[in-house]
Amino acid sequence: MHLTRRRSRATAALVASALAVPALATALTVGTPTPAAAISFCGVPGDPTQGFTVLVEGDASMAGSEIEGTLGVGGSLSWASTFDVRHSTGLTPPDYDLPTLDVGGTDLPVRVSAGAYDLAVSQGILQVGSAADDPAWPRGEMFAGAQTWTTFTLQGQEVFIADGTSQARVVPPNPPAPADDLAAWVAANIGPVDVTPVTSGFPTLDAMADAVADLPGANTGVSAVTLTGNAPEKQLELVDGDLNVLSVTPEQFDGVTALNFTGAVPSSTTGLIVRMSGGTEFSIPRFNGANDSGTNNLFAPWVLWSYDETGPLTISSQDRITGTILAPRADLTLENSSPVEGQVIAATLTKAGGSGEIHHYAFEGCVPDDATTVGTVQLSKTLVVDGTFDALPHNVFVQYWVDGVRQLPDLSVETDGTVLGPATVPSGTVVELGEATPATVPGGVWQTPVWTVTGTTTIAPTQPGAQVAFVVDEDAEIAVTLTDTLVGQGRFSVAKSVDDAGLGAPASFTFQWWVDDVQQSPDLVVASDGTVLGPVDVAPDSVVELVEVLPADPVGGTWTAPTFAVTGGTTATPEHGGFAFTVGRGSAVSAVQVTNVVEPDVAPVLGGFAVRKVVTGAAPAGAVFTGTWSCSAPGASGASSGAWSVAGGGTVVVDGFPVGTICTVAEDADQPGGAFTSTLSPAGGRVVVAAGDPAVVGLVTATNSYADTSDDGAELAATGADGVDGTARAAALALLLGAALTVAAQRARRPALQRD
Repeated sequence: MHLTRRRSRATAALVASALAVPALATALTVGTPTPAAAISFCGVPGDPTQGFTVLVEGDASMAGSEIEGTLGVGGSLSWASTFDVRHSTGLTPPDYDLPTLDVGGTDLPVRVSAGAYDLAVSQGILQVGSAADDPAWPRGEMFAGAQTWTTFTLQGQEVFIADGTSQARVVPPNPPAPADDLAAWVAANIGPVDVTPVTSGFPTLDAMADAVADLPGANTGVSAVTLTGNAPEKQLELVDGDLNVLSVTPEQFDGVTALNFTGAVPSSTTGLIVRMSGGTEFSIPRFNGANDSGTNNLFAPWVLWSYDETGPLTISSQDRITGTILAPRADLTLENSSPVEGQVIAATLTKAGGSGEIHHYAFEGCVPDDATTVGTVQLSKTLVVDGTFDALPHNVFVQYWVDGVRQLPDLSVETDGTVLGPATVPSGTVVELGEATPATVPGGVWQTPVWTVTGTTTIAPTQPGAQVAFVVDEDAEIAVTLTDTLVGQGRFSVAKSVDDAGLGAPASFTFQWWVDDVQQSPDLVVASDGTVLGPVDVAPDSVVELVEVLPADPVGGTWTAPTFAVTGGTTATPEHGGFAFTVGRGSAVSAVQVTNVVEPDVAPVLGGFAVRKVVTGAAPAGAVFTGTWSCSAPGASGASSGAWSVAGGGTVVVDGFPVGTICTVAEDADQPGGAFTSTLSPAGGRVVVAAGDPAVVGLVTATNSYADTSDDGAELAATGADGVDGTARAAALALLLGAALTVAAQRARRPALQRD
């Protein structure tokens, strides 16, 4: 039997119409729990679960570990292998009462009741009760609404019904004797009997699930709470003395294995209702502290897991589930690996193979409800990302005010679109919301948040920090979406690498810079020790150009043009003679590395020139000849012009000039010995300084030729490298001339004698 029912607010309103708004004193069962206590509306007598541990309106399929408690099924019950329903194995507190069913005017205790036992599809034995249970513990009957068995037998105190495929057996409170009429006993104690009262409370259970969906409403002593922290263990802070309502979606339990209570814990004065919505698969975490010492579950009677939707619902766990599961419209599948410690209420139930036990812990609180008109509000977050970022926030925080009163703690809203809520709010309530500035994201700039509200009309906010406000109308289903846009920035950094050749470098270098051809101010100053300047944020996708202001050259060297390289950016065409690149959009940094190198000055190759003096004709012995020189570059002495002097036949060298220097030699007009003619070789006395011996590669020959002044016209003496033979001839001539003059003189003194 598969049941599908719509959520009926009318039913909830009908049940609630006679109720006053309960204070906390009646919102929770206060004092010592009574064994018969179970889920109920506050202030309304009666238990719609009849006290069953597991109550299913339709069909149920049972496998896995046993139920330590009772089982009521309105439809068909089937099982796999051997499945036990017994009082306790020692893991369940045994001091609970069994539900009863009126059979023939007598209220009989029930262990298992089903509309029918599906023996044809079942496997193994359904074992109801156990002879191993403590005799002091109550035994219950196994009732059926329809006969599906073909045989029945008595084995000791156990009564079996079977159809040749599988069987069910019960250890009844009052087993028949072998001599009794077994057929009559089976008819009276198994059935068929009227089992419809077992599931008659489902309309009320539906209404209770609806009432939970409307909490906190206008009820006093009811507080909405939220999870904090991150997987694998989240935290929950309860309001001590209140009925606490926690709304969860499956995503909020992703990766969460345990829940820690940071203050008050579930108790007879502090209840916890967990409202499940927004999905069909929930993995329930362990409640730390519930029974860490291995004793009874201290929290289970005061915890309720509620799901008000129709359709499939799967509940799993890695550890025990603390509290009652109220899912009266759901087709529930249990995949709990450890015990459920509470009650289980569902439209249909599949207890999967390998699933854990179910231990009877009746919910001892109550669900408040009233006739206050309400609406619902849900909140979600949309994150628009314009750029690429290393990391993004997973949640933001929203401040909120209810009728002008600031509520705490702030709402933590996931950025992945997870819906927070819906929360039930009394109609007429003014709600105001404002987002706290999200966490800074490197390379990103948050834009003004955008609020979208559907289901009502917004009004002007009145509270400082509020950004949107609205009034909750009756039956309004309000959806609030907060959209945050994160726009990526362009980012760059600059670092220097300096090779100063040991000649010294300034402590920093200055850069002029442009962004999209607009010069920026002030200039960038980058340390020469490699310290990175930046990141510097600029407009996304912009073109940045850097122009380095070269420092003064050090002594002995010259700065070469800087070289640029960029990582994480694309080079672009410079407009100002510098280095240009395009930045990105987001967290990535365009890293610019600038390298400056000093090129040491190179000592020039030096050379010089030489002046060789050649003299021909009559020149005074030992005469020194003079002249001047001028060069196109200064020599080692720093002079680029000067005078020279050299004796005839000698050579003078003037050096220390860079190779390639043009030097010109000239001879003074006035020289010893009177008139002469002067020639220079090479012509004009011009030489180009070359490497090597100046007397070889830079020789200027200055030749002075003097006229012959002797009476007989003999050639005058010559000086220079080619006048040696002439000098000898002149000497011989002088000797001859001297002898002739002597003879002439002697003749001159004798004529007077001869004339006599």
